[in-house]
Amino acid sequence: MAHPQSKDERQRLITEFILERGSARIEELQDLVDVSPMTLYRDLHELESARIIDRFRGEITAVATTLTETSMRYRVAHETEAKRQLAAPLVPIISRGMSVLLDDSSTGLMIMESFVDVPALTIITNNWQIIQLAARTPHWELITLGGQYNRHLDANFGPAGVEMLRRLQADVCIMSAAAITGGVAYHPYNAIAEFKEEMRSAARSCYLAATNPKFDRTALYRVADTVDYTGVVVENTLEPTIVSALTERGANVLQAGDDAAPSSSKEGSA
Repeated sequence: MAHPQSKDERQRLITEFILERGSARIEELQDLVDVSPMTLYRDLHELESARIIDRFRGEITAVATTLTETSMRYRVAHETEAKRQLAAPLVPIISRGMSVLLDDSSTGLMIMESFVDVPALTIITNNWQIIQLAARTPHWELITLGGQYNRHLDANFGPAGVEMLRRLQADVCIMSAAAITGGVAYHPYNAIAEFKEEMRSAARSCYLAATNPKFDRTALYRVADTVDYTGVVVENTLEPTIVSALTERGANVLQAGDDAAPSSSKEGSA
């Protein structure tokens, strides 16, 4: 196979390779384009400056766009404090004995780390990061949603998981979105957008939790309108015009910022 010689062709191949696989390592790209390490690093620097890729701990991922989602490995290392703070408005909602359904988001993971002292929760998820958290929490029960494993997103998806969801009725669902535009939650991948909508329908209440950058992004496939969620949990620094637009649309906006902490003594379930 002849390797491309022009910079534009190299960068096109690099971009297509990462988009197709979700992420790549330097060694893989070196084999793909067969240029000197210095040339490859220059190409990656230009693509990163153009916000086409992100580089993190040796992994290169596509920047979240209408057609792509960043890897779980990248997401769990970014905006961690902002995501954890989104737990505060959910403190009065999540209590002992409840079943909690969670999606593939890193936001859900960070939120549930704040509830590890709440006993007798039943965690239902396709998210392997949350599965590991639940496995380390002896007073939680765990139900794992099946399906095909997506390494890039570190989660299971597919018909097996959908079938399980259609037989469930959890107390509460917590999910995030790749993008929220015009008061509607979106995801770059149609199959995952549909999976998230099945999740929303499999719980008596469902909360959409999103950090500020989600409101600056777009994605291709609709998940649900913000008014269709029980509540939309946002940072207390979200642009007031966005908060007002969501409220005027009819969404129940819950802003983080309270110092409340989950209590292990809470009783009852929804």
